[in-house]
Amino acid sequence: MKPTLLLIDDDKEFSSDFVLLMENDFNCLPASNSTDGFQLFIDNSPDIVILDLMLNDGTNGIELLKKIVNEDENIPVIMITDYASTQTAVEAIKLGALDYISKTPNLEKLKVLVNRSLKQRLKNLHSKTLEETVNSPFSTIIGKNELINKMKEQIKLFAQNDHTVLITGESGVGKELVARQIHLTGERKKKPFIAINCAAIPKDLLESELFGHEKGSFTGAISKKLGKFEIASDGTIFLDEISELEPRSQVKLLRVLQEKEFDRVGGLASIKTNTRIIAASNRDLKTEIANNRFREDLYYRLSVLPIHVPKLSERIEDIELLANYFLKHAEKELKKSALKLSKEAINKLQKYSWPGNIRELKNCIIQSALLSKTKMIEEADINLPITETSVDFNIPSTWEEMDNLRKKAAEEASRKVEKLFLDNLLQKFDGNVTKAAEHIGITRISLHKMIRKCNPNQ
Repeated sequence: MKPTLLLIDDDKEFSSDFVLLMENDFNCLPASNSTDGFQLFIDNSPDIVILDLMLNDGTNGIELLKKIVNEDENIPVIMITDYASTQTAVEAIKLGALDYISKTPNLEKLKVLVNRSLKQRLKNLHSKTLEETVNSPFSTIIGKNELINKMKEQIKLFAQNDHTVLITGESGVGKELVARQIHLTGERKKKPFIAINCAAIPKDLLESELFGHEKGSFTGAISKKLGKFEIASDGTIFLDEISELEPRSQVKLLRVLQEKEFDRVGGLASIKTNTRIIAASNRDLKTEIANNRFREDLYYRLSVLPIHVPKLSERIEDIELLANYFLKHAEKELKKSALKLSKEAINKLQKYSWPGNIRELKNCIIQSALLSKTKMIEEADINLPITETSVDFNIPSTWEEMDNLRKKAAEEASRKVEKLFLDNLLQKFDGNVTKAAEHIGITRISLHKMIRKCNPNQ
């Protein structure tokens, strides 16, 4: 699989010569203006960018460099120009350009620089990805429950071969974590692990996302795009919410499993793949089959090695371990120290049903750590959804009492809705208040006020 090179330069002669020089080793994407160049960058995620300092559309290459680096701070960008100056070179390097050279030297020198830069990028990306996967604060399977211990043994066993794995379990139990552990425990651990949530991608784009597309294969396909199966070559691809695959993509996935090959959307040539597939679903796929929403032959191909992740309410003895684990990482994120959960707080956590499973517990701990005014997190600091109304009242005997009761009930209902909104918002952004505030268009301080308003005991 060739790496992708994006060349943004309005000099047609230079671009033609450079593409001719590089096309045997690279998938070259030329663009003659900043708009097309940036769109190609967004659509194709190239491995390296060659950017001219001055473009005919009036765009300063430095400004385009800022936009590119803002999207991917690790992308190597080599600035080229006919008007090299020390001041501009320093500015470009400070903004994230890897190098800055004049066009006047021969093209071979630029080719050497491109190849050297790409090798370093791939080395850095591999080291970074592997380090992030292994050292992720939530990459460890925590628990001593009998079901969890059995699951850990299955992970070790399944990691020793390349058969397809089907992970089942409710939303939030940690199915992706199990998939990552299988990958990291096996021989493919030094190869890519790519996770795709099939429910999060529009169905009309999912096939292209998985298998890639050729230029002109559909409206908007202005260039060739590599799919996740190509990017994950020799590694592992994790297909979460597999039940959301549309029929056409199910057929193509079945072909991958049977013949180890696929074709891009609009492509004629078959592409071989050696990618291991791990799938997951929170739905009963047998029910989906009965309702003609999922292929039975695909199900049996996917479920060679089935593994079930238990829900949190089935592993009560692990709640304290998990809560303390998340609390330690919340300390780092929130820049607090020596936080502890009281026995009463732990007891409250263990009595709750946790419909959102581990994801809900994690967000609850982060929120409690954020709102707690002392190092000891007490029972009152633990905010859990109210399942029954907390408005106590006697039947009113006057209109005034009725009016007061109605206002009180309306305030309570409004508070509950606001709390549910905030809980869902924080869960969506893994407890990151800054990102959550940006998403809904308010300041971080305003969001903090909303959180405290919904938690009057804090």
